[in-house]
Amino acid sequence: MATKRASKSRLGRKDWLDAAMAALAAGGINGVSIERLAVQLGVTRGSFYHHFQDREQLLSAMLDYWVEHWTEDIRTTLVALNLDARESLLALMRLIRERKAADYDVVFRAWALHDPLARKVVKRVDKIRLDYIRSLFARLGFDELETESRARLLLYYEMAEPAMFATQDKAASERLIVSRHTLLTTV
Repeated sequence: MATKRASKSRLGRKDWLDAAMAALAAGGINGVSIERLAVQLGVTRGSFYHHFQDREQLLSAMLDYWVEHWTEDIRTTLVALNLDARESLLALMRLIRERKAADYDVVFRAWALHDPLARKVVKRVDKIRLDYIRSLFARLGFDELETESRARLLLYYEMAEPAMFATQDKAASERLIVSRHTLLTTV
């Protein structure tokens, strides 16, 4: 038992962030409580204060983590693949699923309805995502209106589908991705 407690006492900032993200996904922003997280992690609240000043600093770190992990990292991965625009769009759709990027979108957007900082970050994420997706459709030769429409449709579908439809098996999901990709990239 002492060994288990000792390992728990070595929790890092990322452990608290991961637990907070899971709490957010499970119960929304009100589910992110220092006390609940400490109980879940099997440590005292004091451990929290070694990594964060207060709940607000944790919430800010969660917003940064969301931007970095489910927006910037995905875009960086795609750019590094050095694919053409059509292949990049298909790879993007697959990465969104593989990394479960959509899983947190609904809760972050719900949070943003009531919190100015979260709202500002969601707007920034939307801009980053749409700018990148627009650039891919523009490279395929679509005019400005078509580029905007297709970029928004891709983003709406990929980020909302998991919240709206029951999880499908991998093969069915892949067929839908390929079908949507064809629909969105065909002139």
